[in-house]
Amino acid sequence: MSINFAEIYSNTYEHYKDAKKSIKNNVMLENKSNAISDVIPGFNADKLEFGSYDKANFAVLFVDMRGSTKRAQRVGAEKTFLTMHVFLTALLEVAKYYNGKVIDIMGDGVMVFWGGENARKQENMVKVKAIQNAGLCGRDMLIVLEKVINKIIIKEELGNEISIGVGVTFDSVIVTKIGIENSYDVKAFGDCINTASKYAGQVENKVKVSKKIRNAWPKGKNGKIKFTPTGEGAFFLE
Repeated sequence: MSINFAEIYSNTYEHYKDAKKSIKNNVMLENKSNAISDVIPGFNADKLEFGSYDKANFAVLFVDMRGSTKRAQRVGAEKTFLTMHVFLTALLEVAKYYNGKVIDIMGDGVMVFWGGENARKQENMVKVKAIQNAGLCGRDMLIVLEKVINKIIIKEELGNEISIGVGVTFDSVIVTKIGIENSYDVKAFGDCINTASKYAGQVENKVKVSKKIRNAWPKGKNGKIKFTPTGEGAFFLE
């Protein structure tokens, strides 16, 4: 079943209305979901030793908003608050559809993983599937930007339309436990994470992918994505 953008619009708009209501009532939204912390697939903070590390291969997607700082200064705190509820809710709906593991939400950015040994065993998330899910997720984030995020922003007069950049890579990631007793987290580090973030910052309303993503993409009619080395279209190579 293909992704339902109308449903994402409905869910996002309901979340927006809740956020708007919380401003009027001067209360904070109650967060009923699980925290982002400690969600790296296959790694549990309680079972890791401080300073220890392990390696696993993941497809990594990084998406963030272009010009968010200047935009926030221009529209003010209230509209920025409401904009972020629209922006992040819609992007997270797309990541959820593609079974991505949201590793971090950093201000106006989101980092999502696919793959790892645990996902291969439990979800049959083999390398090609992880790469394809990450790529298609990036593609559909551009669509949800147009069909959901910017439609609500214009409808509710929250400022100018938003632009985003998306980067997708695949490689090994080091996972480690950082902190002290009663105050710690599981964090992921790797060149592919830095590269995905860099790619996202280099493009506007496009998805930039690494050569490993391009080379591992399914060939033929079922590939669903055309890659262009010149930057034309949604996907292009480094």
